[in-house]
Formats: sequence, C-alpha cells, structure tokens
Amino acid sequence: MQQQRLVWLDCDPGHDDAMAILLAGYSPDRVKLLGVSTVHGNQSVDKVTLNALACLRAYGMLSSQQQQQQQQQQQRHLVVVKGSSKPLVRPAVHCAEIHGESGLDNREGRPLFPLDDRAGLEAHLDQSGKCVNVMHDHIASAESRVALVATGALTNVALLLLVYPELADRIDVVLMGGAYGLGNTGPVAEFNMQIDPEAARVVFESGASVTMVPLEVTHTALATEEVIARIRKDGACEFRNTLCELLCFFKDTYKAYFGFEDPPLHDPCALAYVIDPGLFETEKIRVDVETGSSLSAGQTICDRHNLQKKPKNATVAYSMRVPEFWDMILSAVDRAVEEVGTRPAASKT
Repeated sequence: MQQQRLVWLDCDPGHDDAMAILLAGYSPDRVKLLGVSTVHGNQSVDKVTLNALACLRAYGMLSSQQQQQQQQQQQRHLVVVKGSSKPLVRPAVHCAEIHGESGLDNREGRPLFPLDDRAGLEAHLDQSGKCVNVMHDHIASAESRVALVATGALTNVALLLLVYPELADRIDVVLMGGAYGLGNTGPVAEFNMQIDPEAARVVFESGASVTMVPLEVTHTALATEEVIARIRKDGACEFRNTLCELLCFFKDTYKAYFGFEDPPLHDPCALAYVIDPGLFETEKIRVDVETGSSLSAGQTICDRHNLQKKPKNATVAYSMRVPEFWDMILSAVDRAVEEVGTRPAASKT
C-alpha cells in the first residue's frame, strides 16, 4: 500500500491548477496537503491567489476562523500564502488567452468561482512573513520529506532553494513543465519554463531531487467528451457541472489557440506522480535549462544519452497510464461531491 505523502502545492490557478488542487485535497489516503503557495503565471499573482482561495472554498477546504484556531493548535491548518509577482530577472508574462481575464474564467467571460467576497477570501492568507519564509517554516518542521509540487513558474521554488539551500535534502520537487521536444508557447519551450528560465535553472542545479512531468506526458491527459460525461453524470449536481464548465472553457481556448480537439489537463499529472509513481515510465537523466537565447529561452535540454557526461540531475517522465490517471481524478471528484454536497444545478453545462 502506498504511503501518504506530505505535499506542498505551488501553483498559479488556472483551470488545470484548479483540478490539481481538488486532486490534492481529495486523495486523503495518499496526500496530506500542508500548504498552497501562489506564483505569477497564468495571470497576475493577485488574481491567481484569489482563484486559489476561491477553489479551496468551493471544494470545502477552507476553514472558519474558529476551526483555523483549533487546527493551528493541532498543527493541521492548511496554509495559503501569496508568492512571487514576477520572475527572478524578467518582466512578468501572463496567459489570458488560455485562462481568461480572471485566470479562471467560465465560458461567459466571468470568474468560474465567486470572487465578490475578496476580503473574506484574503482573510485566509498567511500574513506571518514572506512566502519563502512561510514555506521554509512548514517544510523544515514537517515530520518527513515533503513533495513540493510546482505547477507554475519555478520562481518561488528557486527563491526557497537560494535562501534555504539546506532544504534541498528535505524536499522532492515534482514539477509540471518543460519538454524534451516541441514547446507550446515557444518553439521549444513550455510556458512554465519559458516565463522564468533563470528560476528553472536554479531548481535543476540545486541538488534537490527533481522530477519533471513534461508536455509530452501531459498532452496525453486529454479531457475528452467521455471524461467530461463521467464527471457530469446526470447533470443534477451543481458541483459536477461547475467542474465540467471549467473543462469546457479550457476545451474552447485550447481549440482556438492550439488546435486541440480536447484540452490536456497538465497540472494534475504532477500530483498524480506523487500519488502513484507507478503510473509513469521515467528515467534519470541530465536536464539543463536554456537562459541565454532569445529564440529558445526556457528550453529544457534533456540529455537522455548522456552525451555531455554531466551528472544526472532529474527524473523525467516519458509516459503515463492515462485510463488510471482519469480514474484517480474521478475518484477525487466523487469524494469532493460527498464532502461539498449534491445541490441541484441551476442549469446544465
């Protein structure tokens, strides 16, 4: 039986990040979620932070103030902290064409989850210090190694390892990003690597355990009509319909921008690796990150044949058993519905 892993999720919600949060929160036998940090990427850090909080609230993962106090005393409180607003040395780049103006739009161009109670949402943020300090305090005091799952730019992770290099021996970085062939937002660069290649280089050269789940794998995790129908079921559950709306928005933008008939659900693949590494074919190789070229900045150069004779610094995934991945997602959705409830939907998506 797989052991429960301690997980810290660093993300930029984002439609696929939203599903990664759900998977992290509703895989209780495999994941104990310590905290969530946010980073610039799919939208500004202010917007993705609100989205993260809205997701957590919609999923029943945020506690009342009284519950927070009780959980803090018992060291069970889920920490949420706002992270970096820009890359290490470059200007910030966002991806509104894929995720919408809010970063988590529905097909009507409005936020998927209500954001009207901004003050109420932001009251759940940890304000005790800078993001990397908060991350350090919770990871360093954890009872065992922590899987630091990064589904956005690696700015926060790089800063954590620069300020606290000793944490390299306490964490397993599992990242969604990179490619060993074609990119998506660059000819040979994947978005998360492209928007902060300097941070990515820091992480790969840090000495920490790094696992990379690249585009070639995540592009097989397609949310087909069959998958969406399995999530929706009979259409009577508002929560299920909201998740289907999320996937349908993603489907529309991916078809318009990339020509995909079905959208790839990138970010939960990194969580799936933590939950069950046996779903993946992997190999330990040398990975370097290009930072100097204007044409290929953010390219992850995967030396599978060890031509450079450099130390192997990353485990790279090459394939994933997709049916079992979707079974994992559907199981998490089922558990979330049991927790959140099955309120009748106002309308079907």
